[in-house]
Amino acid sequence: MATASRPCLRALVGDDEAFLAEHWEQRHLLDRGAPGRADDFAALLRSSDLLELVAERGLRSPFFRLVRDGAGLPASGYLRSAGAGHTTVHDLANPGRIAEEIWAGATLVGQALQRTWPPLRDFCAALAGELGHRVQANAYLSPPDAEGFDLHYDTHDVFVLQVEGTKQWSVHAAADHLPHRRRRGAPPPRFGEPVWDGGLEPGDCLYLPRGFGHRARTSGEPSLHLTVGVLALTWRHVLRQLADLLPEQDDALRRALPPGALTDEAPERFDEAWDEFRSLLVERLATFDPTPVRERLQQDVWSAHPPPGAADELARAVRGAVPGPSDAMVLRHGSLERHEWTEAGVVLVRRDRVVRLPAAAAPLVRRLLAGDPVRADDAAHGLDVDSALVVVRRLFREGLLERAAG
Repeated sequence: MATASRPCLRALVGDDEAFLAEHWEQRHLLDRGAPGRADDFAALLRSSDLLELVAERGLRSPFFRLVRDGAGLPASGYLRSAGAGHTTVHDLANPGRIAEEIWAGATLVGQALQRTWPPLRDFCAALAGELGHRVQANAYLSPPDAEGFDLHYDTHDVFVLQVEGTKQWSVHAAADHLPHRRRRGAPPPRFGEPVWDGGLEPGDCLYLPRGFGHRARTSGEPSLHLTVGVLALTWRHVLRQLADLLPEQDDALRRALPPGALTDEAPERFDEAWDEFRSLLVERLATFDPTPVRERLQQDVWSAHPPPGAADELARAVRGAVPGPSDAMVLRHGSLERHEWTEAGVVLVRRDRVVRLPAAAAPLVRRLLAGDPVRADDAAHGLDVDSALVVVRRLFREGLLERAAG
């Protein structure tokens, strides 16, 4: 079997196969920066980029926040209101107040920056494609001699990318193994023994599985690091999808529990019903087609990432220039997540929409999927010019086609 291509993962950990076998969800990894990797990390986001986003480009809370000495600062203390047309927004940055808090030791945090900063958008989307899990990016800009958070753990795996300055880290093994999101009233988090203490320099990458405790502090210089978080889809997510999908296919699973099964007088009734249900579930899963589960999980993965070419799609609408009969069109790279042939025709799935075409369009779509350019006035696709032009323009408006080079 051919080895999967994981250039983004390799850029973080070096040997991606060894990482997945020996570290993924198991133990931390420190990968010291190879020559030039500090520049690669800086190309994703610099401190000047983060400051510009917050202070000058109108980044709104909660896409940024301030933390100090283990706690988040009240947002009301560093936000301002401003007019936007006939509306007033109340969640913009107050640069003066933010500067005061940073002078006092606060760390500026940029959150979910894969939604607002193109280099992180592209990197996180590519890494999500390699791993099959949602990926997010946060940034932490700290002044000298500052600590943002107390000892804590995350409920998602984290790659820490040191971009500027240095930071001292303390890492503890997991006592709560592979924890999921904590609910209100849950017991306090537990931490294992210290497993690593040291400093990160520009170009270094530290991997922390979820549940690994950590805290960090700057030294005598400011520091910027990125956390690339992997929000894993687990078998718990699969069970949730099965709970929705199985009843749609089998009315036996929609039947009520036997009357009296929940009475305290006869608890054995529930035990008997449970044994019957377990046997029924094993039988149903043996023949269940997992395709709908996989498709729903894929949609969950891409829910954290803007669709590719979204700005270009809007620009097309602004220009209003649609393809003509003789314009050669090809499938846009990365625009199509998957396709499905049905009796009614073909289903084309993007991250944010589904496009359905009739069976008559199938030959034209097959040529596009094969990488061939298509023209509406080319009889090879089996449609008359007017019908082919309707299909081509529909796919163009849906962001699936672009004009062929040359």
